[in-house]
Amino acid sequence: MRYLMILTMMILGSAAAAQNVLYLSSDGALFNYETNRHGAVMTSVEPPDANMVVASDTTPAVAPGQVIYLGRACDAFSKQLGEGSWRATEGGFFVEFGDLRVAFPGQELGLVRGDRCRGTS
Repeated sequence: MRYLMILTMMILGSAAAAQNVLYLSSDGALFNYETNRHGAVMTSVEPPDANMVVASDTTPAVAPGQVIYLGRACDAFSKQLGEGSWRATEGGFFVEFGDLRVAFPGQELGLVRGDRCRGTS
């Protein structure tokens, strides 16, 4: 019985760990977030429910299916947008590609420690 309980806890724990982490950009794009040994991968996804995202007059800068790679050296890359950088701020974080800034207000990344990748809004 004890082994059955431990097995059940392991299965439930792995199911909970497999849930997606989602981030919402200020322009209404929804991103799936996964970490790897190099940093993180943010993939823009369609919201599962049209009512999930607040209606906005702006079109998201990153279309569903596009991928943004965030490096541990504060660098960023997107096949569509090219090379860029990312910064954590007191009020969230943002990713920049030239003149384009994708902001994630009120959300945090646990990608690097301390003040690395800290910037201003």
